[in-house]
Parts: sequence; structure tokens; C-alpha cells
Amino acid sequence: MEKRTLGKTGLAVTALGFGALRLQYVTEHDAAQMLNTVLDGGINFIDTAPDYGLSETFIGKAISHRRSEFYLATKCGCNIDAAGKQLVPAHIWTRRHLLTNLENSLRLLKTDYVDVWQLHSIRPEDLAGGKNDEVIQTMIDMKQQGKVRFIGVSLRNGKPYNELYPAAYAFMHAPNFIAWDICDVMQIVYGGLVRLNETVITQAAQKGIGTIIRGTVRKYRENYDALFAKAALGELCGKDESRDGFLIRFALAHPDISTIIVGTQNPEHLRTNLQVAQKGALPADIYQEAKRRLGDIGIGPDK
Repeated sequence: MEKRTLGKTGLAVTALGFGALRLQYVTEHDAAQMLNTVLDGGINFIDTAPDYGLSETFIGKAISHRRSEFYLATKCGCNIDAAGKQLVPAHIWTRRHLLTNLENSLRLLKTDYVDVWQLHSIRPEDLAGGKNDEVIQTMIDMKQQGKVRFIGVSLRNGKPYNELYPAAYAFMHAPNFIAWDICDVMQIVYGGLVRLNETVITQAAQKGIGTIIRGTVRKYRENYDALFAKAALGELCGKDESRDGFLIRFALAHPDISTIIVGTQNPEHLRTNLQVAQKGALPADIYQEAKRRLGDIGIGPDK
């Protein structure tokens, strides 16, 4: 599988990564099968979080003995109970809480370090001290101590009833974090049917920030199938190519994306995604035509 450099980290990550969110909905046995299939299929980047239920626990139990085969990303700021379920407030932004998150993550993941540590669903206004806030300093301290190799932010979606859902929080807030010059990586929503952050991704890459993309095939809106049809993207699909397969390859065609994390609890979906990733990005002419057609129906980087 194609590998890309994750910004200034220098990590050679597979173009397709695995998002472990949905592991919270499966059994330990099924999670172990899924995770080993991920690695056997050539994926070397796995993204999780403390508030993904038992996801971190399952990763630690199933593949910690294969730690040298993959890069591991998790998050912090999460306010959870013992089972990894989100509490209210969803996030707590203090040094003490971040250190507790990291201690728990390392224990559950059965590792001495994580490759990428991200502030989860953060907004600049959550940090009273801005780039000099104790939260940012805590991340830098843990990086210096070697408990995390690289740091960054996973920008929020919000909720379906929020005006900025699902991509505009990142569109609004990414420039602040880029300007602060403290991020090695940035996780952001992007896909053919949600292109708002297309230029933001390039702006991050120009500063050496690796981009982790999520939401590429997620139906954030009920009209996504209708929009796909309205843009006549089916005409651009290869033989037997699915909507999701086309959208994954569309995102892979963005030259500044480092890796796309796609999660599933369905082994067949995982196998299909692996096959799609092996095909690689859309050809340049198909990619440009798809962008033109999407733009014609109002789906572009600044809409």
C-alpha cells in the first residue's frame, strides 16, 4: 500500500489508516480479529481515543505484541468513566487531566509511548492561555519526555444541530492552530461531499503539519446519496466501483493529505477498503472532473 510522509514527523504512514471508534461496538474477540486483519492487510496507522469505549483496551490486548508494525495515535482531554464512556462535560482542559488521560492510555494500550497525541475536539477558545496555555505546555512536556512522539489537534465536528457541523469548526479554527506553530499533526473532516477544508489541508501541509483525514465516507447528511447523483459522479466511477470506494480514492487524490482513517466494525467493509486503497488515488483527469462537477452543485472548498 502507498505510504505518505506525515508532515514534519517524518513518519511513513499508509495512505489508508484505521479509525478505531467503532471497536466500542464489538466484542473483544471480534476486535482482535479486526485489528490483526488491519495489520495483515498492510495498514500501519491506527487512531483511537480514551472515549471510544473499550477501544484502547482492545488494541492493547490484541496487537500490543505487534507494536513495531504500526503507528499509534490517541487523544486527550476526554472526560470518561471507567468503561470509556463520555461524561459531562465531554472534555476537561487542565494539565492534571491530560496527564491522567495519558497514563491511562499507555496502560490500556500496553505501550511506553504513543506516536501521535491529539487534543480531542478542541477549540482555541477552550485554552485560556492560547498557545501558552498549560494544556499546550503539558503536551510539549510529554513530547520532551518521550511518552509521545508528536502532538497535534483533532478538530471537532460538533453535533448535527450545530450550524458549523460537521466541517466548519475545523475551517474556522484550523488557521489559529496553524499560526500557533505547535502542531505536528492535525485531524480534520474532509471528503468529496464535504470539501470545506480542502484549502485548509493545503495550508497546514505548507507549514509541515501532517493531516489525518476522517469522515471521508461518513454520511453526515441524509442527502449525500442524492448529492452524489446530482453531481453525476456515478458516471466517473470505474466498473463495479462503489460510492464509498470512489470517495476514498477522491480524497487520496488530494496531494496534501497524509492519511485517511476509515473505521468499521464490519470485516467485509475492511477488506473492501483495503482493495480500494490498493487501487490508489483517482486518475488526475477524473479527479479534476469530479471537483468541477461537485463545484457546479455548490460543493467546494469555501462553501
